[in-house]
Amino acid sequence: MPLAALTSTVAAAALVYGFSQLRGMSAEVMVLAGIATLFLFQSLQSMAQYLASPEALQEIVFWLFGSLLKAPWSNLPIVAVTLFASPLALSTDLWRLTALRLGDDRAAALGVNVRRLRIKAFFIVAALTAGAVAFVGTIGFFGLVAPHIARGLVGEDQRYLMPMAALCGAILMAGASILSKPISPGSVIPIGIVTAVVGVPFLFGLIISGRRRQW
Repeated sequence: MPLAALTSTVAAAALVYGFSQLRGMSAEVMVLAGIATLFLFQSLQSMAQYLASPEALQEIVFWLFGSLLKAPWSNLPIVAVTLFASPLALSTDLWRLTALRLGDDRAAALGVNVRRLRIKAFFIVAALTAGAVAFVGTIGFFGLVAPHIARGLVGEDQRYLMPMAALCGAILMAGASILSKPISPGSVIPIGIVTAVVGVPFLFGLIISGRRRQW
């Protein structure tokens, strides 16, 4: 399952990168390419659900909710290795990632090989995503909420932003797990539902605050 998840995630990342490369690697183009890739994989997912047996369909639906209930301790080594190996692989590129926040042209002027760095970052993000999603399903909005909270706390320097984002994500995950338990006594609401309820207002807040800064 982790290998299949990694293969599919790398394929999705490659599609986003390939589409963005055709029209320039701007944030807007990458978002549009990501949306197109999302719809492609959602259609494949819908086909899998349509063709699945009732038992398999139940497993798919539960996985889509996102939950920690089906992540046994036996899966921990795979997740731990992925979690600790990925930051180590980026440890020599932290200043380059910080420079990339200034834009491709400025980063290139500072000697950063932007294309090589972006491909490397895409693959590592794909590995991190696959390592988590393969076991707990789709728990959304952590990748959006945690980095923004961390950026507000420590700024843009990746030496501090990356570990702080991981810490914020862990705290949010634990908080969502605790919050999901008392909502329905006798049962546990999947964490993916809780994070979506919390994450959507946060996303709207980011959009509104961004527009105010432009004004």
